[in-house]
Amino acid sequence: MENTNEMENMKGKIERILVPVDFSDYSMNACFFALHLAARTSAEIFLFHVFFNPMVDAMAFPDAFTYQSNMADIFKELEQNAAKQMKKFSKKLKKYARVKNLDTIKIRKEVRAGQPGEEIDSIIGSFNPGVIVIGTRGHGEQSGEVLGSVAARVIDTAGTPVLLVTHDSRLREEGQLKVLYATDFDESDYVAIRSLANILAGYSICIECVHFSAGENKMENREKMSEMKAHLEKTHKEVLLECHIIESEDILSGVNNFIETNDIELIALTHKKRNIFYRLFKPSLAKKLLFQTKRPVFVFN
Repeated sequence: MENTNEMENMKGKIERILVPVDFSDYSMNACFFALHLAARTSAEIFLFHVFFNPMVDAMAFPDAFTYQSNMADIFKELEQNAAKQMKKFSKKLKKYARVKNLDTIKIRKEVRAGQPGEEIDSIIGSFNPGVIVIGTRGHGEQSGEVLGSVAARVIDTAGTPVLLVTHDSRLREEGQLKVLYATDFDESDYVAIRSLANILAGYSICIECVHFSAGENKMENREKMSEMKAHLEKTHKEVLLECHIIESEDILSGVNNFIETNDIELIALTHKKRNIFYRLFKPSLAKKLLFQTKRPVFVFN
């Protein structure tokens, strides 16, 4: 059964965008993307920051009164520092919004103590965003990491579409937006494409549905793609759609060649075990897709 967020995204434009931030360049660029997306959908943006709560560890030492007292002071300092950083961060974002004439967009913000993953799960449940926009990595994470721990958790646990943004991703602000949707001919593709079309309803878009094959089952793949194309043309008359089968022994090379040849701005795929996400997001492949191509990636659960 489709979840609430999926149903909402299928009905119309999104109304709420959640942006978990840690004040890094990745987070700021994620906010830039969120602003432009909100401008096309009239959605509000919610900036959400979680800082570590040392009092949780202090509770493990009920007899250490002095230790707990010190932790209370540290907690207050951490809370004040997080609030200052959020104020500085949002001020920079609002300046960008003014320059881009996007300063009418409603922006909410909150700072909360706790574990980032758990608190983000909680805020997703209460805020019910139509999409989550998040930087691929945060402060202190290794440059060689494919995805930061928080971004990876959000992808795994959120039933909401997630847009992954690197610190130097760019998205065309005007003109047609070309999106590569990588398909493995799963039923979930139809839900994801419907959701994608609604999220990007404010843009003039062309969705390029592509199946990357190593050459196996050629006839079967062509039949499946023909069926998919017929279904999509019937259900998405308002969206320009193209369907392709790319045969290549090297999937990464096939992906990169298609991206460059077709001027792809955005990559989209579903997150399901053993599907295209796991084939593409092996460390060596993901590093090139997310960082070398500098394209933002939409992930649908």
